[in-house]
Amino acid sequence: MKLRRAGFLVASVLVLGGCATTERSSAMPSVQADTTQAKPYVEPSNGSLKLSALRTSEADYEIIYSPEALAEKKQIVAAGVVDGWQQGPILNSFPGGPLDYRVLMRVRITHPLKGVKGTPSLRGNIAFIEFDQGAVIRDDSVPVEQWKIERSPADFEKSIPTGTRVLLFGSERPPYEQSVYDPGDPLTDGAKIMAVGPQGLVLEDPGLVQLRAERTLVGGREPLKGGRRAAWLEPKTMDQMIDRLKKHGFSE
Repeated sequence: MKLRRAGFLVASVLVLGGCATTERSSAMPSVQADTTQAKPYVEPSNGSLKLSALRTSEADYEIIYSPEALAEKKQIVAAGVVDGWQQGPILNSFPGGPLDYRVLMRVRITHPLKGVKGTPSLRGNIAFIEFDQGAVIRDDSVPVEQWKIERSPADFEKSIPTGTRVLLFGSERPPYEQSVYDPGDPLTDGAKIMAVGPQGLVLEDPGLVQLRAERTLVGGREPLKGGRRAAWLEPKTMDQMIDRLKKHGFSE
């Protein structure tokens, strides 16, 4: 049986309580309804990235209607390329339940737009971005802490490979409230784990670039959307998105 975060969507009858994402607080944030009647935008499905790897959990959050508005709110804004994946911390988040695995996307920053130069923890212009690693596989023949994780960092590499262009809107992750079972693979000296919210990661799909599609950008943790959020769709490529943010004053 596979257990998955987001309240643990379960392949059988066992359900365990989920853990909040780093975007949540003890008080549930308000959700702004998008009531626009415009035809909803549908992300292209013929790209090469497998985004389901990053969309294993859900969160309530305040909708931000443009890239520049989100950049205004965030500590760090930067574009770069995926530099690889590694095992993140493994946490004791669920008393009596399975371990809570995190995976880290390494991003080599090529375009610092906000907060990069003033952040010592971004040593060598490398950001370590945390994501839920997904489901564990139940095995009642071993203790619960020995249940295996379904997706390894190598699986994330296959889904979103090294060299993929990335734009991140993030901040340093606050200390874990849970106890750490295993810190995972080491970071570079002085580096800290970064967190991005539901709208905080935009990727340029290499498959769409190869197809010379009109729009090559896709959302990482959730799809890019139209309606009142149509400003996110105006830049069609990563270069256009970077240029848009620079025109709004985000450049280092």
